[in-house]
Amino acid sequence: MMMALCRRSQLLFAAGVSPEGRLELLFDEVAELVGQRNAIDGRLVEIVAELDRDELCGATGARSIAALVAWKTGIAPRNAETMVAVARRLEQFPRCVRRGCVRGGCRWIRSG
Repeated sequence: MMMALCRRSQLLFAAGVSPEGRLELLFDEVAELVGQRNAIDGRLVEIVAELDRDELCGATGARSIAALVAWKTGIAPRNAETMVAVARRLEQFPRCVRRGCVRGGCRWIRSG
């Protein structure tokens, strides 16, 4: 993916697209990717809510739902705990998940 992005930038540069034009195109792509990531984050919260609600964690051998989420997603354990907390309150905030965690995305879901 990174090589494709670099090649795209090189092609735009070679085609004589102005720096402003390149910035606009690249920022458009960033916005599209962030939107996709927000949708993915929202769906992850829904899945975690289902795993927790139906007590499916026990079948995995994980010591907790947060540990399972951290293991399967690669996010930091603290971020997994936050995701589980949001998932447990999902019914209180259904639009949050459907709209990609209130338009700003679920920054706490990122790895690190």
